[in-house]
Amino acid sequence: MTLQGADRIEQELVSIVGEANVLRPAPEAYAIDDRHPSFVVFPGTSEEVAAILRLAHAQELAVVPMGSGRRLSFGNLLERADILLSTRRMTRILEYEPADLTASVEAGCALEAFNRAALPHRQWLPFDPPDANRATLGGIAAADDFGPLRHGYGRPRDSVIGLEVVQADGTRIRAGGRVVKNVTGYDLNKLFVGSFGTLGVLVRVHFKLRPYPEAEATSLFLDSEWERLESGARQILQSELLPAALVLANEEAMSALLPDYPRKALLARFLEMAPAVVYQVERVKALARSLSLEFVELRDEASRSIWEKLGRLHRLLSTDLRLRLSVLPARTVEAFCAGERALGETLARLHILAQPGTGIVHIGGKLPIEDEPTLSLVVQAIRHLRTMWAAHRGRVIVEHAPPEIKRRVDVWGEVGASLPLMRALKHAFDPKRILSPGRFVAGL
Repeated sequence: MTLQGADRIEQELVSIVGEANVLRPAPEAYAIDDRHPSFVVFPGTSEEVAAILRLAHAQELAVVPMGSGRRLSFGNLLERADILLSTRRMTRILEYEPADLTASVEAGCALEAFNRAALPHRQWLPFDPPDANRATLGGIAAADDFGPLRHGYGRPRDSVIGLEVVQADGTRIRAGGRVVKNVTGYDLNKLFVGSFGTLGVLVRVHFKLRPYPEAEATSLFLDSEWERLESGARQILQSELLPAALVLANEEAMSALLPDYPRKALLARFLEMAPAVVYQVERVKALARSLSLEFVELRDEASRSIWEKLGRLHRLLSTDLRLRLSVLPARTVEAFCAGERALGETLARLHILAQPGTGIVHIGGKLPIEDEPTLSLVVQAIRHLRTMWAAHRGRVIVEHAPPEIKRRVDVWGEVGASLPLMRALKHAFDPKRILSPGRFVAGL
């Protein structure tokens, strides 16, 4: 882009959103891996988002949508990034019907702010992605971003009942509706949720809510070996107990979460009516005794605190590399140990969290030095894990990594026979490759 062309684009962006809402050049804080956008814009309405995309489409400028910026580094390296489009000014709760347990929000509405507004009605959106205190609801939907509460409440996509999306050419479309029983556009919802802003910019999201729990507690099982902890998890899953979250954590993770208990652990979170919480805690306490496991109980604020820290663990331990393995639930501990073996000698402060009820394993650590031998070892480990788990219907996704690693591996891994369909969808919705080009699977 020439200087004269950039000046003209800036003038047009200013005419859409106002001078105070255009940054040029983009400050360093808005860099995406090693890409530096030419402009950062902050639209205040869906009409302004549409106008920005019409301009970008006409000029063939690449647009990267952004909520809070928590997940900007998730994805392959961008081919180009001309305009970073932030929804931080679009924060309104547009409609909220407590009697129907439904709400409509603008994409920039913060998860924390919404749940504060819903709390007087004893309702909430049970989402706990990493850095949940910074998460926007549009960002959560765009990334289908989840945490341990997925075990009991499902993924965010299961709570989305409708969307308003601005397509690459500025066309505004609606999918689904504002009531739970409205199934119009259901499949289109699923198409945009989890597409990471590569098919359209989410500007409004309609959710179904859940009743807010009356009480909560977290039960910790502690041991020096995985065998008995795995047995505890298996028995909980096969019982009548209904934990909202169930997580295995290695010693490094526990040293940050609870410094007094730096041991292997199984954490079970219960969110229910008070009598149900009491009953379930007593049941797991008896289970711990039967397995000769050390048992610790955390109630209310202490319980909430450990799960909030778990969502910030990658920051507490200064993580450079984060992987997510998705395997069959029965093989969760096997995947946990495979990740430990593959990266244990390469990464410092290796921390691993696994969800035995869903088969999700998160692996994180710090690169001691970003030299060629270390980077090569990490890439080899990623490829080894992918080869190993592909044979067992598993996947390995790189959630965060230095650009030098992203240049050597597709962070999404192989998607198999669905790739031609995904390419066709990208071409249908964004033929000029305006939206986050290169970020998604196979460089889509």
